[in-house]
Amino acid sequence: MAKMILEIQSRGLNQYHRLESFPVTVGRALDNDIILSDASVSAHHLRLEQDEAGQLFAHNLSDENGTRMNGHKLGQQPVLAPIPSLLLLGNRKMRLVSSEMPVEMTHVSRCSGIFTPLCKPLWAGLLLLLTIVSLLVDAYLDTSLQKEPLFYLSGLLPNLLWILLWTLLIGGISRLVTHRWEFVPALSVVSLFTLIPLILQELGSWLDYFLTSDRPSTWLLVGIGDFLLLPILLYAYLHWVLSQKRTHALGIALLLSALPLGLRGMNMLDEMAADSEFSADPYYNQTLSSLNMHAKPALPLDEYLKKAAQELPPLTTE
Repeated sequence: MAKMILEIQSRGLNQYHRLESFPVTVGRALDNDIILSDASVSAHHLRLEQDEAGQLFAHNLSDENGTRMNGHKLGQQPVLAPIPSLLLLGNRKMRLVSSEMPVEMTHVSRCSGIFTPLCKPLWAGLLLLLTIVSLLVDAYLDTSLQKEPLFYLSGLLPNLLWILLWTLLIGGISRLVTHRWEFVPALSVVSLFTLIPLILQELGSWLDYFLTSDRPSTWLLVGIGDFLLLPILLYAYLHWVLSQKRTHALGIALLLSALPLGLRGMNMLDEMAADSEFSADPYYNQTLSSLNMHAKPALPLDEYLKKAAQELPPLTTE
């Protein structure tokens, strides 16, 4: 007969206890066979018993928060516990499983190839340095008048503080999920989140020039930079760096992105409402097609002068 295991579920790392001799008592009191530190668990909360046929029975001992097995509340009498079974002692979840139960596939860290900058300190440092240089260049190009170097450095400090705070936040999330501090990948993710919008902004400006429209930069900055970039980077960090399941990584990424994306969406609605009332852009700029490449060749100089002479009124001499 396969040996039975009591799995105590916790954040990231579960605890496992072999059930070899019965009865087994579970609770907060120090004379229990399995001791739990959860305040919602009674001093003597549960007793597990086994009969001569090898069947396992769960006996609730708690008068405070009680015990649930597979969603059903246990009374004062022992109840047959099938294997596997899900137990809830107060707020503490645990499972009764067999030692022959198959385990999940090992999650292999994929910090290699294109994900190397997310995990290696050298690459992360270079990525941060590239981000800082890009911020300085962007501030220099956006400034019309000549300024002292101290002006650009003072403008850089809030961005560095923002990078530090987000790095600590994402590193704290990895601590909760995996019980490890992952500052290097977190720094890489935040650097990319800062650097990519600057690249999209420059690319959008080039496309706006060639397409004579502001739509390309709007699609790139709003569609990708504001709404897709943050959940994509968080998903990549959780799945490929922290080795979380796809569904878990996607859910956490969307949950963390909900607040900033919601605030950005509200700002966009306010901007759209303001644009419908007043626009600083000339009317002709609003009517140009994004596909208008001005493909018609320019007029030769002599033809231009001829047409200009036809349009201009004739000169009169007095």
